[in-house]
Amino acid sequence: MKRSEINAAIARAINNAREHHVALPKWADWAPAQFDASTDGIRHQKLGWKVVDFGVGDFPHCGLVILALCSPLVDEFGAPLTKPQQVGTRQYPVTAFSRKFLFVQAGQTEPHHFHRQKERKEVTVVAGAPVKFELAWGDGDKALSSADVDVQVDGIWHHLKAGGSIVVSAGETITLPGNLSHIISVAADGGDSIMLETSTANNDRSDNIFPFMTPTSKPVIEDEAPRYQLLDEHAVAAR
Repeated sequence: MKRSEINAAIARAINNAREHHVALPKWADWAPAQFDASTDGIRHQKLGWKVVDFGVGDFPHCGLVILALCSPLVDEFGAPLTKPQQVGTRQYPVTAFSRKFLFVQAGQTEPHHFHRQKERKEVTVVAGAPVKFELAWGDGDKALSSADVDVQVDGIWHHLKAGGSIVVSAGETITLPGNLSHIISVAADGGDSIMLETSTANNDRSDNIFPFMTPTSKPVIEDEAPRYQLLDEHAVAAR
């Protein structure tokens, strides 16, 4: 993606949050240069923004914006650490979960995907347009099962055929077991949606399984200066 597209997508997410009175961390709209030595915790835990188009190159229709709020420290392979870590003069405790905002624009879709290490996630539609979840159990890495699906929304069970969908509205929370593959989409004729995902910790490098595609990541095309801090672009942490 172009840097201008990334900047615009994050600005839209921030504006949506303000319009819906959803409070974000004070650093959400900081420029990268504002992250000094006092923000080493943000650097080490890789908090910040991520704009994803899955390598498709059609962000208005396939993609989303993520704001990571809580993440575990990970090893060189991306696996969550299981013991407290001393980094510089600070000790970081083990974190067994992660939390992030998901911003999905009207007309956008996140492709079918599931997890094995991430055992469970709760996704709350905080504000904005309803979100459709299309659901099927994962069957190997490249297929989906034909088995029926039982899924909870706010603790209430719903029974669906494989590939069936359920719409989650603002204030509602859907519980997704790790191996329940799902497509997330927001209707094109409505507004944008803001979700909050809380999940068990996992290795993001290896535990996002897309049965029908292989997402790719390409270098950012630098057509303007970065306006926001991406979680994978933090400067070297101060010591």
